Amino acid sequence: MIEFYPESIYYTREAVEDKFNKGSLKRMEKQLFDFATRHKDDIIALAKEDEAEPSDETLLDNLKANVLSRGTLNPAATLADVYKEVSKEVWYQNETKKISADEVTEEWKALYSQKWQDARMFETFFLIEKRAEDLVKLLRG
Repeated sequence: MIEFYPESIYYTREAVEDKFNKGSLKRMEKQLFDFATRHKDDIIALAKEDEAEPSDETLLDNLKANVLSRGTLNPAATLADVYKEVSKEVWYQNETKKISADEVTEEWKALYSQKWQDARMFETFFLIEKRAEDLVKLLRG
């Protein structure tokens, strides 16, 4: 079973569970199902290299591997979300001191980009776990 344990993330599994329960991961959940639909043939083909009749776990592992290899569920949405995060940081930094957007962007990239990406991957793997049954149905259907 493929698992994802980032070295450092913004919040705990309990915080991600809370976000899930509040519905805050719905957009990412839709992206996950869209991703599984778009890459279904590749996921199944790779799973069949492991087992002639792939188990549910093998299908999910190949979904996870596909997500990890691409680094994102939706590149355009990820870029838009990064832009929002950096824009918030520019606003915050300029509340207390004047600093150029370019400087803030470089600082954000150095300090937070990997942690932010790890947190998103952590949320994705959490969603795969929570929605495993529906994802398997989609992949088998």
